[in-house]
Amino acid sequence: MRQFWLAFFRSIFNLVTFTWLGLNVVGAENVPETGAVILASNHASNFDPPLVGTAVRQRLIHFMAKEELFHNPIMNWFLHYMNTFPVHRGHVDRKALVEALRVLKSGEILGIFPEGTRITTGLGAFHEGMAAIAVKSGVPVIPVAVVGSRDLPKHSGPLLVVFGKPIQPMRDRRDKSYVAEFNDEVRQAIAAMLNQYGGDVK
Repeated sequence: MRQFWLAFFRSIFNLVTFTWLGLNVVGAENVPETGAVILASNHASNFDPPLVGTAVRQRLIHFMAKEELFHNPIMNWFLHYMNTFPVHRGHVDRKALVEALRVLKSGEILGIFPEGTRITTGLGAFHEGMAAIAVKSGVPVIPVAVVGSRDLPKHSGPLLVVFGKPIQPMRDRRDKSYVAEFNDEVRQAIAAMLNQYGGDVK
């Protein structure tokens, strides 16, 4: 039954994103068909999670989302049903960290928006949680650029989800300076893709 409803929800999202919004996907081949990986994306719109989620057609993403979204009982049920779990912003959320590492240990996809909130202009600073999880787990990060989502549902140009090449963290370095370095490497990769495909990075 669960597989039926997951397929049903995906068909609805596909209808909205690909048919109504006209989503195009670039670099889908960079997302492996199996195995643990982290998708790190910019965040300009509430549409970004379903856009990234439907852009990965063959797998289900376990998104890490701000805890405030889970206050509504219906939304709480839906998000958990779609394998999304909460994270408390502003401090180290050990429960969210344990869940993120469990997802990766299970060979699944973890989806993170490192800016931590929607950014109205350009590309914001990245919190280091994404990089810390990647370095601790040794799992590669795929940089993701969502282009054209900021004004949705109003159309203001092409709508794209771009998947970059995986970035592998060094397994023999776990110090804070390397976490910051890796975090910046992923951010620069996303910024480069946004610039290449028409995003408004400043």
